[in-house]
Amino acid sequence: MSEAMIGHRICCFGDSLVNGVRDGEKGGWPMRLGRRMLAEAKRDVTIYNLGIRAETTDGLKARWKFEADLRMVPEFPSVLMFGFGVNDANHAEERGEETSMRVSPAKSAANAAEIIGEASKLATTLWIGPQAVIDGGKSSQEINERLESLNQIYLETARGFDVPYLDLLGTTLGDETWQRALRRGDGYHPDKTGYDRLADLIWDWDGWRRAVGLID
Repeated sequence: MSEAMIGHRICCFGDSLVNGVRDGEKGGWPMRLGRRMLAEAKRDVTIYNLGIRAETTDGLKARWKFEADLRMVPEFPSVLMFGFGVNDANHAEERGEETSMRVSPAKSAANAAEIIGEASKLATTLWIGPQAVIDGGKSSQEINERLESLNQIYLETARGFDVPYLDLLGTTLGDETWQRALRRGDGYHPDKTGYDRLADLIWDWDGWRRAVGLID
């Protein structure tokens, strides 16, 4: 028999940066958190990586609650974690020098409010803010500028619902470890080292530690 305490059921929803695309170890930051909970905290949590590559908030809004309901049971405390935004901010189409977002800021804000508002009524909810793409050419700079606007909208939305929000945009834009990991990846997704870095940032966050009972 394991000596580890049976812990939470944790559903991690989002896009490819949740899923762990280009992660040589597979599983992204959710699986790293699960392994660390067992190794360091002696808690046998159940992590569900529910990230879908290229998904926007339109797609996430349509599916998350159904998938969460399948995994939440009364016997164990649940945590719902969300990470999204980069695909909303990505280029939908190019028209010469102009590009448009895949999801408009207004629609992304409305989707986020609906998702987080409903989730916060069901279980402990955590929101991982979007991470910067590579600090490079005009295309990526434009996406990061869009992400700055979305990040502020998301932050205010989280405050409105009293949901802990981990603001990672400025950190990842200026963090050389993250930026090097993006250069070794594809500019949007990091390699293994980038996912290690994300997991460390989330692990050290009081919002996470409080949600899973590591601090009061």
